[in-house]
This record gives sequence, C-alpha cells and structure tokens, in this order.
Amino acid sequence: MARNNNIGSISSGTMRNEDFIPEFIWTLRHQRPCKRAHRALCREIEARMKSQDYFESEGSGFDLEELFNALDAYAPAYFYFGSHPGDGADYGFWLSECWDEDFDGLKVDDLADVPKDYFGEVAVVNDHGNVSLYTRARNNRLVEIWSVV
Repeated sequence: MARNNNIGSISSGTMRNEDFIPEFIWTLRHQRPCKRAHRALCREIEARMKSQDYFESEGSGFDLEELFNALDAYAPAYFYFGSHPGDGADYGFWLSECWDEDFDGLKVDDLADVPKDYFGEVAVVNDHGNVSLYTRARNNRLVEIWSVV
C-alpha cells in the first residue's frame, strides 16, 4: 500500500466553498490508493460544479461534508482531517490533541528503549514535544509511520 503524505495544511486563508471544493477534490484524487467510491464522488461533484449557481446552493454544503468525510478516511493514525485547532481557516490533516489518550502502544524517549521483542506501535516523544510513530516491520526493523516536529 502506498504511503500518503497527509500531514499539514491543504487550504488556508479562506472559508469559501468555491475555494475548498476544488482543492479537496484534487487532494482526494491524489490519495494512493484512492477508493473507487471516492473517485466516483469526485466525478459526481465535478459534474454538479458545472451548474452556474452550484457554490451558492445547499448541495455544495452537502458535497463539502462528503469531501471532509472522504478525506478523513485517509488521515494517518491519530490524525483527523478538518480545521486546525488554532486557526479555523486552515484545513488539513492534524494530529489529534488527545492522540496520547487514544494511544495504547509503547511510549519511549528514544528508539533504543524499545525492547527487541516488542511488536506494536511505538511513539517516540522527546523532551521538546516532537512525536514520531513507528511500527515493527516483518524484518524486525522499526519503520516510521509519521513524525511531527
């Protein structure tokens, strides 16, 4: 399975559907792999966008909600797709503020602290608050899933 780079901002500085919808469609289409239902959703919305009053219609709001749900399906573990907690006009993939409450793996300060026989998720959290999520691969190596500095 391909790894998407879904961390950070997708759209910022606007709250207009005519800005959001094309950007979110572009982002959704570029997910690898992109689910068939999500490709179909993009085509359906693009067809509706040809209507002159589409962006002022209630339907564009429903489509925007569907795009939010679809993009959230591609958020990395412990992330969500939505507005930034500190900036309501910045939309993208953000680490959940309560990720550590939901996390049931091993937390360490350094990868050297991970027991050789441990299998599961490992969060490396340093004294500056930087977080990296790892998992043990079949070859017994720790593989980075994501990192937030």
